[in-house]
Amino acid sequence: MYSGDSSTTLEEFCNAFSASELALIAVTDHLTIKGAQLLQERLGECVVVGQEFRVKEGEMIGLYIHERVPPGLTGVEAARRIREQGGLTYIPHPNDQRRTSMAFESVVALAEKGLLDIVELGNSKLPQLTLSHDERQLLLGAGVSFSSSSDAHVPQALGSSYTTLPLLPLSASDLRKALMDPACRLSHSHFDPPRPWKARIVPSS
Repeated sequence: MYSGDSSTTLEEFCNAFSASELALIAVTDHLTIKGAQLLQERLGECVVVGQEFRVKEGEMIGLYIHERVPPGLTGVEAARRIREQGGLTYIPHPNDQRRTSMAFESVVALAEKGLLDIVELGNSKLPQLTLSHDERQLLLGAGVSFSSSSDAHVPQALGSSYTTLPLLPLSASDLRKALMDPACRLSHSHFDPPRPWKARIVPSS
C-alpha cells in the first residue's frame, strides 16, 4: 500500500502471492520502492524490486533497482540511471491512450539507443496485446524482449496475466536471458476488477 493507486496492504499481497502459483514477481509501485523492499524482506528473492514512474515520453519501469528514480526525466536519462544500478528498463502498456503510456515511436528510439530491455506485450487491464506483429518484429530486431503482466492493483488480480520462463532467474541478467529464450511463453487475459478503496493511511514515499 505504498502506491497511491492501490489499497492493497503488505499482508494482503503476501497472502495472495502465497495462494498463487507464481515463483517470481516484480513489485513496481509508482514513485517508490519502499513497499517492494519490505516485501522482499518478507518473501525473499522471489520479489523483484522495481518502480514505475513517468518520464517525459510516458511511463517507464525500472527492475532490479535499489535506489528510487525521480519522475520527469527524459526516457534516456531514466534508462541510464536504471542501468547504472544494474537494473533492467521496462516499458509498461505502450500505446495505451487511456493512460500516460509511451508511444511506439518513443519505445523504438530507446531500443535503437540500446537502452531498452523489456516491453510489456500483455497487460491484464487491456483486452488486446499492446503491440502489432510488425511492431514486435521491429523491437525483436533491436534486441528487446517481451513480457505479460497482471498490472495488479488488487490482490485477486495477481497472476491474471503472467510470463512462463524456462528457468527461475536469480538476477537481472538471468531474467533478460530467460525472456529471450524460445521456450519463454506469455499468457494474457483481460481481468481488471474494481479497487475497494478503504479508509486507510498511505505511508509517505
